[in-house]
Amino acid sequence: MAAEHRGPIIDADNPDVLASANQSGFETGQVIKLDGIYHMFVNEMFGRAHLDMRVAHWISADAVQWKRQATIVNSIPGRTATNPRSEVWLNTIIFNETENAWNIFYVAYRAGDSTKGEISGNDYAGHIWRARSVVPGKTGIDGPYADMGIVLQPDAQSQAWEGQQAVASFFPYKAGRTWYGLYAGHNHIPRGPWPIGMAFAEKLNGPWTRLPAEFNPLKIADTFIENPVVSRLKDGRYLMVFDSFGDREIGYSLSADGVHWDKETRVKVQSPGNSWAEAGDHSMRTPLCAIEEADGNFTVIYTALKKINNRKFYAIGKCTLAWK
Repeated sequence: MAAEHRGPIIDADNPDVLASANQSGFETGQVIKLDGIYHMFVNEMFGRAHLDMRVAHWISADAVQWKRQATIVNSIPGRTATNPRSEVWLNTIIFNETENAWNIFYVAYRAGDSTKGEISGNDYAGHIWRARSVVPGKTGIDGPYADMGIVLQPDAQSQAWEGQQAVASFFPYKAGRTWYGLYAGHNHIPRGPWPIGMAFAEKLNGPWTRLPAEFNPLKIADTFIENPVVSRLKDGRYLMVFDSFGDREIGYSLSADGVHWDKETRVKVQSPGNSWAEAGDHSMRTPLCAIEEADGNFTVIYTALKKINNRKFYAIGKCTLAWK
């Protein structure tokens, strides 16, 4: 680790957190850098952690001091088995040159149906939505965004490993002339691992086709991998960062072609003298980016659990990593 910010960069006492009545913090999303400005599209847990969700847009000139801009997508209140948008989780913000517009991809869930043997507190039947910026060009990043439809969902092409939660996340990126999308799954009953697979498309807006079951799921992590974020390195390789097991660690994988990925490596993002996140698996949550800066180092923004007066709050942290 090249450097780290002392403590969170966005905590429970942040003025915009308080003004927006964000009760439980942040989880999943993506940070990109556009014309020297960092844009963070992140899920805010405005009520109960991992249940009451909305997607928000924040900006920063230095990746440390952040200002909330707007709510981009809201969930529909009332988490039930018949509400397919009771949770919304953003995965991706990407500019589509073909459309001359920004695209966001987010997953919407329903709750489990206990009358059918499902777990009512768990997420089921994730549908991946695509939304497009209304204002054309890169200046349209601020929104608003209009839903364009579902690009991936449980259907006849679903694979056995995807389980009952799938499709659980989606991150598209381009390798060569082909668009690839990393998507996730998980089986609640019986409880299974958290794998990811790949789909492909000729265009960002689809249609998307799963790679065959002989290829999926990817063999990057043995048990757990969630919410991957992919970036293209200056040397042409692809870097994937993701939520993994480990004490204050994130996982990463490298690929020469964007299709075949190395086994995961884990790296700590908090040093012993600055361990503000809770210890253990799943306290260090999701990396939102690994942005290669001009000096060759990488800005990593991530979410992590901390306790405030015995109350859980998922704050946002920052460090600088140096990979070879």
